[in-house]
Amino acid sequence: MRRTAVIGALLLALSGVVAGTSGASARAETSAVRLPGLEQGIFSKLNQLRRSRGLATLSVSRALDASAVMHSKAMAAGGFFAHSSADGTPFSDRIKRFYPPMPGGAWSVGENLLYNTAAVDADAALASWLASPPHREILLGVRWREVGVGAVRAPSSTGTFGEGPVWIITMDFGARGSVPSRTLAKPRPK
Repeated sequence: MRRTAVIGALLLALSGVVAGTSGASARAETSAVRLPGLEQGIFSKLNQLRRSRGLATLSVSRALDASAVMHSKAMAAGGFFAHSSADGTPFSDRIKRFYPPMPGGAWSVGENLLYNTAAVDADAALASWLASPPHREILLGVRWREVGVGAVRAPSSTGTFGEGPVWIITMDFGARGSVPSRTLAKPRPK
């Protein structure tokens, strides 16, 4: 039986600097195989979608990539599916460790998650997120400037994912410095 899940998109906007922590373990760093082709496909399709809606395209952030990959691997290793780390650390604190605010500037982050127990491609991932209003709002947010994608495949997992293979995708969005005052774009009608 194939299972797909997306979890509520999260968005956080702050001004100033806030210290962050990470709840990832070293074991989580090596539990799954990264899928760079899928990551690149999602990034390319996202920017195509944004261009088609008259929105600015996003740049890849190595910092957001590192955060997203670490979280996808941690979820695969720990058998959990959540924005928070396994120890309960909020997603914003995890991302801050990799993508810190600039002194005195605004800082915003958002995150979309997805898992599937069968192979997933970029089109299917974006379609799943677009079908969910909170995820759609994150994908089409006008404040974002950068994005990182962490896609992994674990040959077997436990916990939330059951037994067997699982594909997990974390997409972290960010903006540092001054950000547009409108938080989210209104999608253009099709």
